[in-house]
Amino acid sequence: MTSGRAWAVVAVVFLAGFCMPANMGKTMWLAPLVMESYGFGPDILGWVNGVFYILGALIAFPAASFVRRIGVRSSVVIAMACAVVGNLIGLLSGTSVMVLMASRIVEGAGFGLMGVIGVTAITPWFPKGRRGLPLGVWGMWVAAANAITPMLDAAIAEATGSYLSVWQFLLVFDVIVLVLFLVIYRDPSEPYIDAAEKAGEVKFSYKELFSNKVVWVLAFVFFVEEGAFIASQGFLSSYVTTSIDAPLMVGTALVSAGAIWGACFSPIAGKISDAIGSRRKVLIFCMASAVLFGLLVFWVTDLRVYVLVIVLNGFTGGGVAAMLWASSSEVVPSHLISGATAALACSQSTGMFLGSMFMGNVINAVGYTMAGWCVLVPCFAIGLLAVIFGLRGKLK
Repeated sequence: MTSGRAWAVVAVVFLAGFCMPANMGKTMWLAPLVMESYGFGPDILGWVNGVFYILGALIAFPAASFVRRIGVRSSVVIAMACAVVGNLIGLLSGTSVMVLMASRIVEGAGFGLMGVIGVTAITPWFPKGRRGLPLGVWGMWVAAANAITPMLDAAIAEATGSYLSVWQFLLVFDVIVLVLFLVIYRDPSEPYIDAAEKAGEVKFSYKELFSNKVVWVLAFVFFVEEGAFIASQGFLSSYVTTSIDAPLMVGTALVSAGAIWGACFSPIAGKISDAIGSRRKVLIFCMASAVLFGLLVFWVTDLRVYVLVIVLNGFTGGGVAAMLWASSSEVVPSHLISGATAALACSQSTGMFLGSMFMGNVINAVGYTMAGWCVLVPCFAIGLLAVIFGLRGKLK
């Protein structure tokens, strides 16, 4: 079961997941061009970035039972359809901010659905104790997109003279990934699930899910961490081009560098946690790194010192998500895994929405540095405390 077929499933599910944050990042990485074209500032940009997550947050819990009912294959097709349709609406938006926001909401529905599907699709292929690495690979779905698409989007926009070329490119890419998924994906013939579920003795229950306090601690940590982290990522290119006075390609290169390391560290974190038998210890390290990242990210103005920010960015963006996704599959019985991942997906999308929306207004009011110290640092610190005290004795 953990042979080539299992890893082929990981690969195509990961690619489908990758499409969602790739769509998400368009307006972040091309923020200067988008703001100029539509004629708005950082406050409206925060909304344009943030509305992406609204529908994803709303559908997360219904999606938990929905995915179990119609299956992984059909669920991924629906998520990919959201990505395709969202790109099409974006291409037709012209200069209408409202139509652009509508496209972002449709794309966000696919993001929210994939957040539930990913762990649910992968865990039946691997036994407990060996899920850290495959779920670490899955945990790269956002970080890998953030690693590749900033410079790619900027290069496409500069080469064609239009940021809409990025929408066109991603539309074609989404269709190709959908075809690959339909060709390669299969359900496991003998899934690694609990004996009670195999025997049909248990069913998905929201009451049972909601009574699990550990799930809610994990969801809270994801809420504050992702809210702060995505809030920082959405304005990195703008910060670098305005405060450090670097060209757009340099700004997107810095974003990509941190995300590349985050994408690499995600499976590394999973493998380390498998080896030491503890998700919590790795999570504490990553959240402590996040506090330092929040302190420095909008304060450093020397590009040479920014190397440290890039390293911390990777620990924050890659390691935290990998540990939370892996933990969600281990703190509940197998028939509730989709529900646990729904709790994380909902908190992730809600945090991303609020963080993106709020950060733009704070930056407008007090500037980048104070926004980082007043928003990012407290959020990461609260998440760290929740891991240290809220998960003590409850998560290995």
